Amino acid sequence: MYVCLNMKKTIYFAGGCFWGTEHYLRQFDGVIETVTGYANGNVPDPNYEEVYTDTTGYAECVKVTYDPEIISLQTLCRLFFRSIDPLLINRQGNDIGTRYRTGIYWTDTEDKKDIELVFKDIQAASPGPLAVEKKTLKCFYPAEDYHQDYLIKNPNGYCHLSPLTLKAAKEYTEVLRALKGYSDDQKKEILPRFFKTGKGQYGEGDRFMGIAVPNIRKVAKSVSGLALDVVEMLLESQWHESRMCALLILIEKYRKEPERIVRFYLSHTEWVNNWDLVDLSAPYILGDYMVSQKDRSILYELADSSVMWEQRIAVVSTLMLIRKGQFEDTMKLAGKLLTVRHDLMHKAVGWMLREVGKRDKELLCRFLEKHKNAMPRTMLRYAIEKFSQERRQDFLKR
Repeated sequence: MYVCLNMKKTIYFAGGCFWGTEHYLRQFDGVIETVTGYANGNVPDPNYEEVYTDTTGYAECVKVTYDPEIISLQTLCRLFFRSIDPLLINRQGNDIGTRYRTGIYWTDTEDKKDIELVFKDIQAASPGPLAVEKKTLKCFYPAEDYHQDYLIKNPNGYCHLSPLTLKAAKEYTEVLRALKGYSDDQKKEILPRFFKTGKGQYGEGDRFMGIAVPNIRKVAKSVSGLALDVVEMLLESQWHESRMCALLILIEKYRKEPERIVRFYLSHTEWVNNWDLVDLSAPYILGDYMVSQKDRSILYELADSSVMWEQRIAVVSTLMLIRKGQFEDTMKLAGKLLTVRHDLMHKAVGWMLREVGKRDKELLCRFLEKHKNAMPRTMLRYAIEKFSQERRQDFLKR
């Protein structure tokens, strides 16, 4: 693994017994080094026996040195949360005591914002208040040598983490490595510009490995049997191609467990956050499910969202309804979304109207006659793309 030494950063995780936490975190690409130790106590240079008494104020902790070009702090924090029960106070697994409290500690104040964002998301999805500390690191003392890489030296040693948790970390890393094997330097430069990832643009902050879609499909097909929690890890990724791979796996899983996958998809729409991710997944998960449902209110709830990607999910999902000759919801949503301001929504609505027009031109024309003066120009152009040049010009000049 290539590491840019100038980009090294550090963060500190307290996740219960540091043997398991270190072993878990060291599996992720981008993690350069892990050191077990004692954090944020009140006596100098403690040893394990002193910390074990729970009178020193220290937490068992892992110092993680990482390359943010390979793994972001937000991703690291999300992965860390998967290894703990964030609601437990001074306990993880069978280990009890203040030394086993959980926390994330930083030395760079710039890191606080990313950590706070992850805490906010985790808290929103949790049934109770988080018991995880988030603080500036006051002090950290490395643990004794026999505590370093403990589970490497002692493969059968005690670990409070479940085998499934460690297996998920391993499988997640293997999929990312498989994807990165198809990385292309030229695409890595082109894709961020194509998907508008600059400040203030619709894809701000999105990151790309530079992988062609057929190769992402190839990887997704090879790992379609992954457990849903590993798919979730891939979906909650900084990497665009990882999220696409996760969505392709979900489409396969939907065929066997439609209701479960639809619920999962709807609870993770914040990660379906670029137009290609929406267009690749929404029709084949939510859209296909809607075909057999009388209650389609979820489409209108998504259309009312302040999040543009959820609005796009709503309208693009109707592609499957259109293919089944069911046009009513598309037409209602198109009318509802006439006043949205983003160009990507104008294109999406126009696209779905065009798909209706291929099957019922008269219905589309009635809609256009009623709404043409209110329709954004791009939406109108997309809707009439299959009309004759004379008919297109007639609509455009009105």
